[in-house]
Amino acid sequence: MLRGPLIGPLAGVFLLLGLAACSTAPFPVDGSDVAAAEAEAQKANLLPRLQPYAFGLCYNPAFDEDQQIAEEAAYECDGGRLERKDEDFFWNGCSISQPHRVSFVCFPPDKAKRRPSAESQPQ
Repeated sequence: MLRGPLIGPLAGVFLLLGLAACSTAPFPVDGSDVAAAEAEAQKANLLPRLQPYAFGLCYNPAFDEDQQIAEEAAYECDGGRLERKDEDFFWNGCSISQPHRVSFVCFPPDKAKRRPSAESQPQ
C-alpha cells in the first residue's frame, strides 16, 4: 500500500537532484559585504566607467577547478584587473549544488585607451 505514494515524491527528489547536477559551471552573484565595501572605498576620483565593483562567483569545489573560476572571473570583469577578496559557504546567494562563493573586486579596463597599431607606428 505504501509503495505507490512513495514513488512519486522519490521520483521528484531524484529529478531535482539530477537537474541541480546539470548546472556545474560557476555563475555570478553579488559579492560579499567585504568586497562591496572595498570597491566603494576605491571609487573616489575615478571616472564612472573606471569605478571598481564587487561580484561573486558560486562554485562547487567537487566540480569546478581554480582555472575555471579564474576564467569566469576574468570574463565577468571584461579583462580588467581582479582582486580576490574572500570566500564564504552557504547563506550567500548561491544554490545548494554550488554553495561556495568567492568574491572579487573588478577594476574595469580603460577602453578609451587604444594601443598603437602597427600601421600608425613610424618606420
